[in-house]
Amino acid sequence: MSIKFSVVIPLFNKELYILKALQSVFNQKHSDFEVIVVDDSSTDNSLALVKSLKDERIKIISHKNNMGLSATRNTGITAAKNNYIAFLDADDFWHVDFLSSIIELINRFPDEKVFATYYTENFNNKLLKPKIKLASSQRGKFFIVTNFFNVSLGKSILTQSGMAVHKTVLKDIKNYNPLVTFAEDLDFYTRCLSKFNLAYYYKSCYQINSTVANSLARSNTSDKIYPDLKKHLGDNDDLNSYIYFNIYSFCQRLKLEGRNNESKNLISDIDLNYLSLTQKVLLFLPGYIYKPLLFVKNKCLSFGFQLSSY
Repeated sequence: MSIKFSVVIPLFNKELYILKALQSVFNQKHSDFEVIVVDDSSTDNSLALVKSLKDERIKIISHKNNMGLSATRNTGITAAKNNYIAFLDADDFWHVDFLSSIIELINRFPDEKVFATYYTENFNNKLLKPKIKLASSQRGKFFIVTNFFNVSLGKSILTQSGMAVHKTVLKDIKNYNPLVTFAEDLDFYTRCLSKFNLAYYYKSCYQINSTVANSLARSNTSDKIYPDLKKHLGDNDDLNSYIYFNIYSFCQRLKLEGRNNESKNLISDIDLNYLSLTQKVLLFLPGYIYKPLLFVKNKCLSFGFQLSSY
């Protein structure tokens, strides 16, 4: 039986990237798919570019009002006809073997329902291989990750653009949380991968773009709703470490935005026993010291040197 995919692409003001993203889907070795582009009320030429393709494999859904990334993905999920749903952000792209690699994972691990591959990252036009916690001996191999939170403490082993799931998973965890408008991926991983294993291929099968204008990662989040990760704390120390690390990251983000009181209030949610000494020091550094350190780190990234702040 042929494995069919529904490819969900949320779109908001990505006119410089959307055609490359779509072409990367059409170039796949595996061609049994539908593409659902959900335009979240773009104000640039993004939607017109998609419509210009005139490709019957593309289904376009348009939001009348901007609803955010979580709600946009949920619209695509609801419209999906096939059992396997793959996600691709409009400013990223797949290599030609992405879907065929997911199929290999499905065939090798028929009891699993969540699948992903490794990736490369474009940072200021410098291609990086993210430093993750998987052993180098696993490169090029297919395997099951039973403890996602341990190996993704710091740099994640996946992103939303490299993930495919069976529809039953989304029904089980009730899709994305539409109330979360920032770091919705962290909320999704926390809920999804605390219930399901991850079938993984340690080979780069897609590329993410970390320097895109209009990206939430680079914009101010004062009008965004952060996920309440603390409610998912439990008896699993690795999950707890993952949650506290990301709350720590939220604190640092708020500090960079000059929202110092909010950052200080959020610190009270962190059990400092779960942070490293370096993290504790960075957490309590004032913004005027922390910002130059982050500048140095990003400058090093632009030259291909990955320094850890974890």
